[in-house]
Amino acid sequence: MNRLSQIFGAAIVIAIAVVFIVQFRPNTGPVQSAASTCAVEVRGSCISSVEFNASRNLLAMRSVDENRLRAMGYRRLTAEGLYERWLLNEDAKRLGITVSDDELTSELVAGRVRVSLPADKIRQVGYALSLREDLIRYLDVRNRQTKKFDSKQYEKQIRAITKMSPTDFRDYQRKELVAARMRDLIRARVRVGENEAFEQFSREKSTRTLSYVRFDRRFYGDLVVDTSEKAVQAWADANKEELDKAWEGRKAQYLPECRVARDLMVEVKPAEAEQGPEAGKAAAKARIEAAVQRLKKGESFADVARSASDDPSAARGGDLGCVTKGRLSKPVEDKLFAMKAGEVSDIIETEDGFHVIKLEQIATDADAEKIGRLETARDLYAAHESERLAAEAAKQVLAAAAGGKSLDDALAAHLAQLAPAKDKAGAGAKAGEQPAAAKQDGGKDEAAKDGGQADPGEARPPYTMANHPNRPTVETSLPFNVSGSPITDARDSTEAARIAFQLDKPGDLPKDVVALENGYAVIQLKEKTSASQEQWDKDREFYTAAMRAAKQNDALVGYIRRLKSTIGSEVKYDQNLLKESKPADDGSGEPLPIEDEGE
Repeated sequence: MNRLSQIFGAAIVIAIAVVFIVQFRPNTGPVQSAASTCAVEVRGSCISSVEFNASRNLLAMRSVDENRLRAMGYRRLTAEGLYERWLLNEDAKRLGITVSDDELTSELVAGRVRVSLPADKIRQVGYALSLREDLIRYLDVRNRQTKKFDSKQYEKQIRAITKMSPTDFRDYQRKELVAARMRDLIRARVRVGENEAFEQFSREKSTRTLSYVRFDRRFYGDLVVDTSEKAVQAWADANKEELDKAWEGRKAQYLPECRVARDLMVEVKPAEAEQGPEAGKAAAKARIEAAVQRLKKGESFADVARSASDDPSAARGGDLGCVTKGRLSKPVEDKLFAMKAGEVSDIIETEDGFHVIKLEQIATDADAEKIGRLETARDLYAAHESERLAAEAAKQVLAAAAGGKSLDDALAAHLAQLAPAKDKAGAGAKAGEQPAAAKQDGGKDEAAKDGGQADPGEARPPYTMANHPNRPTVETSLPFNVSGSPITDARDSTEAARIAFQLDKPGDLPKDVVALENGYAVIQLKEKTSASQEQWDKDREFYTAAMRAAKQNDALVGYIRRLKSTIGSEVKYDQNLLKESKPADDGSGEPLPIEDEGE
């Protein structure tokens, strides 16, 4: 009885296939529109706009967000997918890979239709379009009552979605199925051995934790580099060629006239702005008014700016250098260029907050050039010196730690022997010592630093060795794997991780320092963990499959790249077809064709 049922079932399938082939045999159905053009041309071959539109609609049929599709550039993705399909079909001819009528019919009867995407976009874009890596769309080709293949429902579906005749659609899908087989063949060649998978698993699941110290150029530039005119001039005399070259690029910023000015700026604090724009503005204005009162009592502009200004120039006592028009906000600039030398402005309101400026000198011609060259020399000298000092500090601490000191002790010894430059803010305060400005008024600043609220305009301590925001400290990274980024501002984001995984045991140090965007770091291995056999046994199948899929994708991308360079480098797209339609007035955009589920 079972044998009879199998024979009877097979006969039904064969009958359906015969009817299908006969009904949709070549030379039946309407011919493609005469308006069809070449969407893609490769070496004299034409991929029609009819196929382009069919592929575009199949790709988009599961999406309801036309704007998202436009943002993805899915028209170009469609064209590039058809180009790669052509490459795979051409290579299939060389390899003798074909698809029989029965095989094609079997796929279409099951409602499985193929579409193409660029190989390097299959995983990412395919996911966004609800396409698996096999790039199959499923059509409802069954009769609602019998649940069996219905040729009328099939034809209704393909006409509604692709606008193609059954014959043309069959030819189109033959090319797609050949391309799919080529992709499967390329992927099938990829092998992932268990040892290889375990090694990769171990690299990704093993972690390291670092202790590290940043040596930031800004710390040394603000507090240690001697920027006295004597030191700057000595450097300028020794590096005249470099200075001349830099000055040529900067002199337009100073000539024919520039104005030496200082700025005291108070910005609206985010916490204050939470109470409302007017409340935030009122708080900022109260602070700058308190700062102005300090000026009226005789404090120097530089000292008040250094302790009360929110501008980056605060560390320099508000010194803006010698500025020309176009370098400051318009309200500040307008006021500055209407002032006389020695004057201090009233409070100036800007989008950022409130400013008070002092015009110290109006420099023209030779005077402006002298000031400009000196400022250029100071910038270059400070950059060189802060770089040198940061590098030397890092190497000194590394050597001390390698000699047996803990990282904390090595850093403490370095900081203890640092001497702040005499003309810097807070000069003379030793590491950890509170400067005089912080000690006044019964230590109110200390309370503010500990979380209390300072009075409006109250002086905050200038930067010192103890409170500089970029002061070197021992930090601890989060656990990371070999491709991680334990120090976010490393010049090579994975360099610290690579070095860390070369260290054998906790406490080990590398032979050299790690370069950062703003200095250098000393790293020391604090902790290491290795992937466990138990974890591998649990994740083996999933991890091996994921690794195989990734390698298969890489193999396909590489294969397509070679085909492009050998048999199909000359490709031409119809740019009119690639233009994304503009959103409709209601934002919905051009409606997509939808599946007609039939009656």
